[in-house]
Amino acid sequence: MDRLVALVALALFTLPSAAVGTATARELHTAQCVAALEVHTDDLAALIKAGRSDLRPRLLERLKHGAALIGAAYLQGERDDARAKLLLDAALEAQNALPKPALAARQSSCSQEGAQLLANADVFTRTVVSHLARKRMDRLLER
Repeated sequence: MDRLVALVALALFTLPSAAVGTATARELHTAQCVAALEVHTDDLAALIKAGRSDLRPRLLERLKHGAALIGAAYLQGERDDARAKLLLDAALEAQNALPKPALAARQSSCSQEGAQLLANADVFTRTVVSHLARKRMDRLLER
């Protein structure tokens, strides 16, 4: 656990200074979760393109969880797309230093968090999240 804490601290200190200087813990957490889920969805998309169509429901589920996290951040006032992109890029870079078990644990935790957000959301929000996730899946599988 101490090693994980050290790695997370290292990841946070490697974020660009403009992002770290003013980023809240919530913003950093959202960026780390979205980054972790993005890597997993890219991996799933590659497997689906290679013939594993049975993974489509899993990909859609992970995309919904990521969209729920992004939507929650938006509703909490995080609306600066350029800043969010900077934080996401930094989180993607920083997670390269994470051992695979730590990344897998983050992916699982963040997916559960997204699932809980969806479970607590109203019907309209779930519909919007599902629509966004389907569009994202279509784009991922077109490439």
